[in-house]
Amino acid sequence: MYKRQSHNRAEEYFKQFTHLLGEHFREERSVGFYARQLCITPKYLTTLIKRISGQSVSEWIDNYVILEAKALLKSGQYTIQQVSDMLNFANQSFFGVYFKKAVGCSPTAYKEM
Repeated sequence: MYKRQSHNRAEEYFKQFTHLLGEHFREERSVGFYARQLCITPKYLTTLIKRISGQSVSEWIDNYVILEAKALLKSGQYTIQQVSDMLNFANQSFFGVYFKKAVGCSPTAYKEM
């Protein structure tokens, strides 16, 4: 009974985390932010999310950001600078490094694919 109850709580935190992530991933990329919103420690959040999904909190955040970046770049409506700004990166250079690390090519190369 206790194990099932803790599993339900973990699932509830997971649901709340993904909801928060959907609302805030454009502005917030820190594990600490999401943990504070859920009133739990970053370590506990990381443990729960990894156990339920097999991915870390950071991986979830990166996936959301990169998916949005890809969609914005492919839409053709925005410059790389605009996408960088929309996703709250300090500057276009930092966005480029982040994107290339995750995707394997620069935002410019991705946009031209």
